[in-house]
Amino acid sequence: MHQKKYALEVLKRYKMEECNLAKSPIEFGLKLGAGLDEKPVDATLFKQMVGSLRYLCHSRLDIAYVVGLVSRYMNDLRTSHMAATKRILRYVKGTLDYGLLFSKANHNQGIRLIGFSDADWSGDVEDNKNTTGYVFKLLGSTIC
Repeated sequence: MHQKKYALEVLKRYKMEECNLAKSPIEFGLKLGAGLDEKPVDATLFKQMVGSLRYLCHSRLDIAYVVGLVSRYMNDLRTSHMAATKRILRYVKGTLDYGLLFSKANHNQGIRLIGFSDADWSGDVEDNKNTTGYVFKLLGSTIC
């Protein structure tokens, strides 16, 4: 199950079909913040990009965390937020064939639901809130 056609349409809509590829959806160690001393950017374009990426998260769980991260800055977005969003699109361009695979081979072993969780204690640079993440897999494929 994948959304390759939709991902190509999103890249074309935002003129990113010829962009350079990114190996990860976000730069390692990047800490985004609000109210930075940066130039504001077009809020409408940013919101459209993030909305498109949020829809893509249904079959691309590898981008769910970073899409949620950039979604936090809808009201006070800056150039660093737009750059992070464009990097996600560059990552999507390099991973167009990614999706979910529910294999019959895994079904023969029985239906198994496996879950993992982790937390980033006080990782938010603004209010020291925690970020918690989780992954659930069914038949060997990530579903949540």
